[in-house]
Amino acid sequence: MTIIATILIGLLGASIGSFLSVLIYRVKNKKKGIFLSRSFCTSCKKKIQWQHLMPLFSWLFLRGKCAYCGKKISAHYFILELTTAFVFVMTFLKFNFVLSTPSIVNPDFFNYSIDYFTLETLVFYLVEFTIMMAIFFYDALYQEIPDRFSVTAIALAIVGAILLGNPDAINMLVGGLAIGSFFLLQFLISNGRWIGGGDIRLGILMGLLLGWELGLLAIILSYFLGSIYAFYLLATKKVTGKSAIAFGPFLVMGTILSIWYGDVILDFYLSTILF
Repeated sequence: MTIIATILIGLLGASIGSFLSVLIYRVKNKKKGIFLSRSFCTSCKKKIQWQHLMPLFSWLFLRGKCAYCGKKISAHYFILELTTAFVFVMTFLKFNFVLSTPSIVNPDFFNYSIDYFTLETLVFYLVEFTIMMAIFFYDALYQEIPDRFSVTAIALAIVGAILLGNPDAINMLVGGLAIGSFFLLQFLISNGRWIGGGDIRLGILMGLLLGWELGLLAIILSYFLGSIYAFYLLATKKVTGKSAIAFGPFLVMGTILSIWYGDVILDFYLSTILF
């Protein structure tokens, strides 16, 4: 049952990733009809048929080219679908709501039940991660974070914390203020050269979702991953010391990793490093 649920969750993630690619393009180009209008090729403007809209498979089948004009389709569409599918699967495995229970009907099949609180938690994080995937790729592509993404995610984080009780109200408030202030201070000191306003709002989101302890871990992970990527770009001479690198994707990665493995990392640190 878990295997079947994992496959379905992965397909759902890929489908949502496909939608996000359309959403990101239309938000950036201020297109109307974000949710209802048909998708089209940005080169020849022809509407894309349903058989060319299958997540993951269509891009591979078409070899990354438009079926009509043959223009190259950016690989980020495929990467977004694949990454979102991966995030959905990993989140489901973290919050697996399928429980194995004894059954008198057929012990080999009808022996599953649902943990509804875990299901609610899973749905909450999948919605938040969907928005965070939009932030990740929008910032990676255009080096900016739209308020409509971050503010929506912040509002949902507050509602989710109240309904699910994680983190608690005090931890959520302290986390949001502390991490938001941390990025605000950097913004003021550098006059906006180090980070942008979108990173401040993303920092508030991190604190609200994680609380101050896991939020601190997320910051450390974000800077660690960002440093590795920056060193790689410098070593390969793809950027110079004055080049700007989008930091939002690393904040997103740090946040998601902290939700998946934060407790494990903190327990390991406290038990191994400190004692």
